[in-house]
Amino acid sequence: MAKKFKKQLGKQVDSTKGSIIKSLFHLSWPIILSNLMHMTYNLVDTIWVGKVGAKAVAAISLSFPIVFVLLSLGIGFTIAGTTLVAQYTGAEEGEKVNHVVGQIFSFVLSIALFCSVIGIIFTPDFLKWMGASKEVLPLAVSYMRVLFGGMTFMFIFFIFSALLRGSGNSITPMKLMFVSTLINIILDPFLIFGVSFFPELGVTGAAVATIFSRAVVAVISIYFLWTGKYGLHLKWHHLKFDFKLIKEIVVLGAPAAIEQSTRGLGMTVMMSIVAHFGTMAVAAFGICTRILSLVIMPSRGFSTATTTMVGQNLGANKVSRAEKSAYISTGLNFILLSILGAIFFTVPQLVIKVFNDNPEVIRIGSSFIQINGLFFGFMGGLIVINGGFRGAGNTLSAMFFSIFSLWIIRIPLANIWSKVFEWGTNGIWWAFVISNVLGSLTAILWFKRGHWKKSIINKDKKA
Repeated sequence: MAKKFKKQLGKQVDSTKGSIIKSLFHLSWPIILSNLMHMTYNLVDTIWVGKVGAKAVAAISLSFPIVFVLLSLGIGFTIAGTTLVAQYTGAEEGEKVNHVVGQIFSFVLSIALFCSVIGIIFTPDFLKWMGASKEVLPLAVSYMRVLFGGMTFMFIFFIFSALLRGSGNSITPMKLMFVSTLINIILDPFLIFGVSFFPELGVTGAAVATIFSRAVVAVISIYFLWTGKYGLHLKWHHLKFDFKLIKEIVVLGAPAAIEQSTRGLGMTVMMSIVAHFGTMAVAAFGICTRILSLVIMPSRGFSTATTTMVGQNLGANKVSRAEKSAYISTGLNFILLSILGAIFFTVPQLVIKVFNDNPEVIRIGSSFIQINGLFFGFMGGLIVINGGFRGAGNTLSAMFFSIFSLWIIRIPLANIWSKVFEWGTNGIWWAFVISNVLGSLTAILWFKRGHWKKSIINKDKKA
């Protein structure tokens, strides 16, 4: 049975043997490229919508936080799928892997349908609560309702990507992300401006392009799962609700969903603190957050790879290798981000000038980079070690350290140092440093205590 399961997996990465660094590289680079394509996806949308006008840009800007919070629910529960699939894959329990696949699909798609209905009905209320003006409200309502209408397609791709990565295949999700991004880039101008026989839909066209591109890869994803082409083989009986397993998915996924949601909300609060110091500070902070999103891209890839590696090795009862995988991944990422930070530290003005040439924006943004640059490694350290916690099924710890870093340290210190101590924006920038250093070190020390060193799955046999 085990040999048959391994043969089905084909080219998936088996991180339970061989070089840890090689497995880490093979798992992480496709995820990093996928994240880069996702950024390109959003950037192209913004560029084309920007040509429609400021109101159109405001419409998608207002829509993003609301959509992100609801998507976070699905993303959180797909993390539970990654963990369970990784551990059952390591244990060579093929049928249980497929059972998890079916339950994740049934449960998360139920959430998607619920969110879709709620979103369509209450979109105007959400947007009014966000402060949408009368001019922007109709555009934003139209844009959001299309997104909510197609949310199921978005969730299907998230589920497929998470499950396949748990089995050790991060290349196929990357290829599908490329397909989705390419379709979106091609369709955007046609649907937004009404080129040729396409209708002119304006900002709504951007939403239609997004949903159509996701629908294409969603159909392909279901085909791959139903045919068992990449090892995961979904059948009808796997979709029948198993409430015991769904309870386990909720226990694992809820902290991850909360973590994702509070992160987005926390960045909104940070922006409000920065806004106290004027438009130039907001512009500089907006640029710096984009730079950070690029800098931490390797960390996101390493983190997801670490989740898979820790999960597979715990499933295979190789605890010491699971621990070693997490430390090597964290260490390599720390070195990489520290080098990037040192480079940015030496040329901060040049980095900011890429985005904006306003002298005041350059001054404030350069200050952020010089204060934070040499500590980028700690920022990545927290992200990666949290991936280790998730691989072990300890999503509660990952949630705690994310909230601890952002809400307990960064936000209060940013308020106190910038306003009470009157350090201005530099007080906010130093709050980033302290939160990243303390968050990373405390998470690594807690990981070292080893409370996570236990597989969460029920195995028919030990590998």
